[in-house]
Amino acid sequence: MKQFLYLICVLALLCDAAYSQQPTTPTRPAAPPPQRRATTFDVSEYGVEFQADPRLIVVMAALEAAGFDPLAASRQPSAFRAMVRKDLSDLDPELRNRLRTFYERALLPAPATAAEQASRYVSLALALSPAPAFEAPARSDDLPTGLLEVLDFAPLVREFYRRSGIDEKLVTYVRAYQAEGDRLKQPTTEMVRALLTYLHTRPITFTMEQVEVKAPSTKKNSQKTYSMRQKDRRFFILPDLLAPRGAINFRIIGDDYYAIVPEGTDPASSELRRAYFQYVVDALVLRFNKEIAARREQIRQLLNERQKAGNQVSPDVFLSVTRSFVAAADARYDEVRRIDALTRSGRSRLAAAK
Repeated sequence: MKQFLYLICVLALLCDAAYSQQPTTPTRPAAPPPQRRATTFDVSEYGVEFQADPRLIVVMAALEAAGFDPLAASRQPSAFRAMVRKDLSDLDPELRNRLRTFYERALLPAPATAAEQASRYVSLALALSPAPAFEAPARSDDLPTGLLEVLDFAPLVREFYRRSGIDEKLVTYVRAYQAEGDRLKQPTTEMVRALLTYLHTRPITFTMEQVEVKAPSTKKNSQKTYSMRQKDRRFFILPDLLAPRGAINFRIIGDDYYAIVPEGTDPASSELRRAYFQYVVDALVLRFNKEIAARREQIRQLLNERQKAGNQVSPDVFLSVTRSFVAAADARYDEVRRIDALTRSGRSRLAAAK
């Protein structure tokens, strides 16, 4: 355990190193302090973007038509879900039956939750091409198992889009999703500001990748040339008004991170916070991969000890470092918030005491 805590401390030092390596401005002669103006914290500068994804809306509406119902028997549907159900009330029965048949055949065995049932269809939505084609990726072993299980739902989604009339309703639906995104902006901004203040760093919002320069050449065996291209790293927050409440889906596709957030989610006390931690930490681990590789054997010893103790661990050293860093940072951040709340409560009580 002491070695494990030592590893976490080493990783924390790497995070501080990222902060310390930021460029600093040269010292200037003393001058009267200027009047500071209140500056707004623009969350988009830290990689965060809000999106209403039509692919997600259509797939989840098709799933609703197929009989997916995450509500308890005693709960009333939200205003948006009730509107979607009303709009789909005259859906062709034959199409509805085929949607239902696929959904029931692909059901996960008990005790799978409604969130776990929907999770695979969220992966499908993010893998599809834009409307109206909704083309699915080619079937291959590289695709996640959950996505492969529902990949054949894509043709039904295309047919549902054509025949349900949802294309006419999509503008209204997108506006509802955008409104939920607007609601999330302020608490998400506060969450991101607090996390970055705690970490004492800025997220790395771009990467450099090597791409081949294709130039006309008459020689068959001409030497290939490459150039460096900057690529953005983004943290997308996608509201999902048809998702089970309290269950955030998190996906990483290339350099893009997707957090699919149900209606009514509080960003400060949800998995959204941990997902953003991972967005920040992944890039730090990649940047300091040489320092981590130099400690590969020590880290493997720790992983072997955890495995002998009956814990499931990944053999990938860098993945294990990332997970440990995120878990440690999240746990410590919770503790800092708890102590801060107790401190403020104590001060308030002392101020009110006679």
